[in-house]
Amino acid sequence: MLSVVLLLVAAGSSLAREPQPTGPSEADGVSTAANAPWFNIDVDTPGNTGKYTSVAIDPSNGITYISYYDATQEALRVAVNVGSGGNCGPNNDWLCQTVDSGADVGKYSSIAINPASGGVGIAYYDATNGKLKYAYCASTPICSSWSRYTVDKGNFPVSNAGLYTSLKFFPNGRPVIAYYFDKLSGVDDLKVAYHMFEHEQGNCGYDFFGVVNKEWQCDTIQTGEGVGQYASLALDGSGHMHIAYYDRGNGDLWYATSRSGTNCGPGGNSWLCYPVDANNDVGQYASLYVDNSNDFHIAYYDATTDKLKYAFDKGGGGNCGAFGSAQCDTIDDMMDSDYIPHGVSMAEFYAGYPIIAYQSKNGDLNVARPGAVVPGKLMNCGPTSVGDTWYCETIRRHGRIGPVRHGDFVSIDLTSNGLATIAYYGFIFSSSGNLTVAYQRFQDFLPLVMKNQ
Repeated sequence: MLSVVLLLVAAGSSLAREPQPTGPSEADGVSTAANAPWFNIDVDTPGNTGKYTSVAIDPSNGITYISYYDATQEALRVAVNVGSGGNCGPNNDWLCQTVDSGADVGKYSSIAINPASGGVGIAYYDATNGKLKYAYCASTPICSSWSRYTVDKGNFPVSNAGLYTSLKFFPNGRPVIAYYFDKLSGVDDLKVAYHMFEHEQGNCGYDFFGVVNKEWQCDTIQTGEGVGQYASLALDGSGHMHIAYYDRGNGDLWYATSRSGTNCGPGGNSWLCYPVDANNDVGQYASLYVDNSNDFHIAYYDATTDKLKYAFDKGGGGNCGAFGSAQCDTIDDMMDSDYIPHGVSMAEFYAGYPIIAYQSKNGDLNVARPGAVVPGKLMNCGPTSVGDTWYCETIRRHGRIGPVRHGDFVSIDLTSNGLATIAYYGFIFSSSGNLTVAYQRFQDFLPLVMKNQ
């Protein structure tokens, strides 16, 4: 009797949190994660929902959280991958909840996991009242009650606080939010707000009746026409803040850090601010991370050439930044100015190397990675002059009939073993769209024994 052992390849069709295998070595694990297959699902579909997405994966258990704006209800919502027993997504394996409503709330949402408690926070904009708001839930993954706070507010409609929010948590659990403060006078602000401890008092934060309770500290980092749009915040290992942002008045990409203060921030010299790319109109949709060497990496949109660009801090010998301290490279084409791209999102894939999610020129959802972390692929985008070639992959193609495109309001995060999840708005018609998710799963090799007698 002859037994033949075959291997069947299987991959899950839903975003279940099954244990994920790792490669036999770190290098093999990176290669496996980069080449893991992709799946696309619609999560929340009624009406027009899924704009202003932000995704965060809890590193302790792999649970995925997505905040987003429901344009039909003008509400902030959150989707959680609960595995089963939910109310949305394929097979009801997601739970979709309304976090805040009753006004036009939820645009510019940013979600993050509290590393100290495992709770979930969301920063977002109240467009009805011109406020920066913050919601928090400690009972995860299924939240029974969200606490909501007003952090900063302008003199609506003369000024508005809380556009382009970016939320992170310090290791001690203190939330910090970078955001844009818009003033009709033309003198706008890039600001940072962080929550105070019980024994401290700040200069902002408001109770239910709009009275200042000083539970937050709101600091102005830089002032100027359009300064602070598309703010993207990161924290380094020492707790210093780093922000990439767009200076609309000059059309430049800027970078600010609290790590070495000289020319901006509270007091005028507690932060360092400088332009990274000042080539015509660049810097919209900025997305930032900081590596273990405290060097910045920024993905962004070049509106002059309709290109995806990537800048990284190299200390010297570059083509951009302060005295050539950074390198700015063109990676791929994005949609032209007739179809404004609604997002670029980047995360650190491995050892300082990025993965960038973006909308390509055809209205497809794409992912770009440097060739060093995608072995065995034919490089097809990115710079070639210095050997730093890239691989750009289409994750979901746009509809060939009618005004359908994918990749609007894109947001990416990674599991601890490098698998990516991308939340985005699947645009269908002029007033319709879905919250959609693209995610990777490792292939499982299952033994199958066939007996020949």
